[in-house]
Amino acid sequence: EYGRLYNWHAVDDARSLCPNAWHVPTDGEWTVMTDELGGESIAGGEMKTTYGWYNGGNGTNSSGFSGLPGGFRQLHGYFYVAGHLGYWWSSSPNGSYAWFRYLTNYENVNRNDFNLRFGFSVRCVRDAE
Repeated sequence: EYGRLYNWHAVDDARSLCPNAWHVPTDGEWTVMTDELGGESIAGGEMKTTYGWYNGGNGTNSSGFSGLPGGFRQLHGYFYVAGHLGYWWSSSPNGSYAWFRYLTNYENVNRNDFNLRFGFSVRCVRDAE
């Protein structure tokens, strides 16, 4: 229902999760997108789908991002918070972690870094021409 979840090692793999001429966005590209959507405090509402978010947390999807609350996969294989939260990897490492963005029932976009072995969603963006 919410798509697949990947650890960051799959994001960083030379075989690429994305089709030819596409890539997983960097942390900087995520920042550009959220800035273009009005900043971290409101961009999440424009990125979330109009359905599927727990307790009325749906968005407007005015950006076309179509973010679904896929939750995450924990180290031991357990899945958490599907329907409540959505997490997306960036391609940018941060030491022994990597940067990601996540959406909640609110309108903000959150940025953090986390363990490379956790499973998050991945979004591909078209390469610049």
